[in-house]
Formats: sequence, structure tokens, C-alpha cells
Amino acid sequence: MKSSVNVAVIGGGIIGASTAFYLSQLGSKVTVFEKDEPASGASGHSFAWINAFNKFPRSYHDLNHDSMERWGRFERTLNQDIGLKWGGNVTFAIDSKSGDKLYQDVNRLQKWGYPSRLITQKELLELEPSLEIPEFHSAAYTWSEGHVMPGKVIQACLNRIVENGGNVMLHSPVDAISEDGSGVSVLSEGQVHKFDVAVVAAGINSSKLCESYGVKLPQRVSPGVVVKTNSIPQILRSLSVLQILNGAGRIEQIHVRQDADGVVMIGTGSQEHETTDDSPEHANSLIEEAARYITRLKNVSPVIVPVGFRPMPIDELPVIGCTPKAPNIYVLLMHSGVTLAPLVAELAAMEIVENTEVEILSNYRPTRF
Repeated sequence: MKSSVNVAVIGGGIIGASTAFYLSQLGSKVTVFEKDEPASGASGHSFAWINAFNKFPRSYHDLNHDSMERWGRFERTLNQDIGLKWGGNVTFAIDSKSGDKLYQDVNRLQKWGYPSRLITQKELLELEPSLEIPEFHSAAYTWSEGHVMPGKVIQACLNRIVENGGNVMLHSPVDAISEDGSGVSVLSEGQVHKFDVAVVAAGINSSKLCESYGVKLPQRVSPGVVVKTNSIPQILRSLSVLQILNGAGRIEQIHVRQDADGVVMIGTGSQEHETTDDSPEHANSLIEEAARYITRLKNVSPVIVPVGFRPMPIDELPVIGCTPKAPNIYVLLMHSGVTLAPLVAELAAMEIVENTEVEILSNYRPTRF
């Protein structure tokens, strides 16, 4: 399919890169502006868990669930290694309070048609025989979930964009955007570049860019910390993610996964948990807590990762689309960028190229602000 649309995509994270890829697949002439290196922002800090476990309201859950199902086709279309691993998630609780909440979660998810069920300690150990489980109340198994390596996804998208005739401009920060009757102007490093359409997918910097053309895009500050290790031998045989609720140690909730390159990532709290503690002491305590259940993590040293700041719209729901004030500047801002990337990118590209509006995106327009 061919398109005559000349598009600037501002931001080389997973949302910007995947949208630019789909635009290039539709024949658009695409230029990606990235202020640093690929995956240097929130995408590089992401736990990259593909799921719809605790996504509310129901319509937002359904959006995430739909996108999960598109990840396989996205991988096949890219036709490159992106570190995609399925295997599901087990969340297990060791106390009755957390366990009762888990029962409620599974009941809700099953009614919403999300693959999930409660499993016993024996069934958990059949999935992961090497686990140490000193206490156990209940566990939820959501077997359709997975994780991916955002850096590999982004690089695969950028490779394909160049193959399709597009342009990737690294270390090219965008200072302002404006729109007039002749199109959209993008100011980068003192030069003005002209396009038919601009896509703002610059993460936490999106609000400042929107202000440059007079549109309000409110975000709240959302710091997050993950702990990484160097590549180590396999620690989980089957699962892509393991969550432990209300551990008896110093940290009440942790989540663990290991990517295709052997790097382990550990986070505290839920996936949305906010913290600024990126100290070596905190990193060591997370590994020690995880090692209580995964003995292969004992004596593993952390790789210090500075605190990252996640794009977070003020109401925590995605922002997708244009405003009447700037109909040729398309905004993409969301926290669950990894899960939503295949769906949002494909639908956004279709809206831009075909000049249409997709109904399932109607709740997420920037005009709500």
C-alpha cells in the first residue's frame, strides 16, 4: 500500500518507533527524531511485561488484552529477534489478606474473559521446580502473558523504517512544533523541517512539546526503579514473570523476570509502583528478597540502574490522537507502552494515513483535557 503522507515521529521509544514502522509499512515517508539513543528513556527502564492483569476500567483492560494478542503478528511482521517470550505469569500470596485479593482478581479476570485460574503450590512447583516456597496461601496463573526486550523491538522497527525508505535522526532533540496552512514545522537544533503530519511520542517530554503549539497535555511525575543483573544462567524454566505478594521479608511485593539474553530484572511493588530509591542498598535488598524464593539469585550482584521517569497522563489513561487546534499533530502518550505498542501503533498509523477515526480509541483523545 502506498501513501503520500510525509510524517515526522518525535520520539524513538517503543511507541514512537512502532508507530513510525507501521506508517512506513503503509508507504508514508517517515522521519524519526530521537534526542538520544534508541531506548534511552522510559522504554529502556521498562519491566516490559505484556499483560492486562490490573488494568482498569474494563474498556482499558480490553484495549490491553487486544494488544497482547497482536504481539505475535507484530513479531512476524518485523521478522527480527525482539526477545519475545511467552510462558505466563504466576502471582502467589503467602498470607490470607493478599490471597483473598488474589481470589477476587481471578474471579474478575475470568468474567472478563482473560485466561486465568487459581493453582496450588504443587502446580506452581510443577511449573517452576527450583522455587523455594516457605509459606503459601494461593496463586494465580495467567498463562497468556509474556515479556519482550524493548531495545530489540525499537531497533527492529528502526531497521525496517530505513529499509522502507525512511530516515532515523539520532541525537536530534526537537525544541518546538507548529502548524499552519502549509503543514507542520518541526524545529530541531536550529533547523526547521516541514512535514504534512507530526506524531508526538516523546514520553515525559511530550507535554513541553505540546505546549509549544498551544495544547495542554497534563502529566504527573512517575518515577520508577528496576534492578538488573548481568547475564546469568536460567532461573525460571517456564514462566515469563513471577510475582510474590506480601513476602515475609522487608519488601512486601516483588516481580521478577529474565530476558532472552539472561539478564534478570526485579521490581518492587506492582508494575506501577513509584519510587526514587536507586541506591545500591535498595538494589541489593531486592535481589536478597527475590533469592528467598529463587535460590539461583543468591550472591548475584546488581547492575545499578538510575531512577527512570515514566510517561504518565494525569488520569493514567492513554492519550491518542489530535485536537481541533492542531489537526495535523498526533499525540501518543501512555504508561503501558510495551503492552499497547502493537495495537496503538497500527491503529494510529491507520488513522493518520486514512484520515479516519477508530472507535475503540475514542475514550483516549487529548480533547478530554
